[in-house]
Amino acid sequence: GGGGGLTREEIVLNMVQDLEGKVPPNYNPEDTKAGIKALGGLGKPLNICLKQEIDRMQKVIKSLRGACSSLKLAIAGTIVMSPELADSLDALFNAKVPGPWANVMPVSLPQQPNIGVWFANMINRAEQLTTWLKNGRPPTFWLTGFFNPSGFLTASRQEVCRSHSKDGWALDDCVNTFEVLKQEKDDVKHGPSEGIYIHGLSLDGCRWDKGRGALTDSEPKVRFSGLPVLHITATAEKKKGKIGR
Repeated sequence: GGGGGLTREEIVLNMVQDLEGKVPPNYNPEDTKAGIKALGGLGKPLNICLKQEIDRMQKVIKSLRGACSSLKLAIAGTIVMSPELADSLDALFNAKVPGPWANVMPVSLPQQPNIGVWFANMINRAEQLTTWLKNGRPPTFWLTGFFNPSGFLTASRQEVCRSHSKDGWALDDCVNTFEVLKQEKDDVKHGPSEGIYIHGLSLDGCRWDKGRGALTDSEPKVRFSGLPVLHITATAEKKKGKIGR
């Protein structure tokens, strides 16, 4: 490539130093504990979810920092350039995500993400968790920024169910309900009185007609389109299809 006469190693070294400088700081376990306590403690299912997500994010941050450090040492000749490190160097030179990095944080996108998109995704995930920990629940959550989105939805359903325990709601009878709002993420200033708001979802092969509040055909040649904010809560309506014995 036209790197002004730089070797592949020098080009990758510059990239690695740049990325390493942007890796979020480690989560301090004491701060995390104190933050979760201030949010009402681990008695709240969503707080358990937050703690699990932070623990998982910490592993990603630690392994990325280790990977960057090893690559720098291997390029400098201080440690042996193992086949794995050589593969990582090749991947980064081609703006791809090294295999070991993708394993520690899989990102599912319609297209295979390049290193820039993947790295930005990691930073945004960490930012969502840190903001939640420090400032309380965000008005709306970025669902695809979680390692375990289905666990997050289950935790939300548990919270709604618990708030109705005096009404005799049992978790087994609770099902999620979904409503697409008219608002986009930036229009939402506070969360719902019950349940959660979700942003950042996309529709594949159709789009949402805000005026009609219904799905409609995609625009020509546009496969994916964004969904407005989604309100997810729960109801204790009996699940359909259960047969009495």
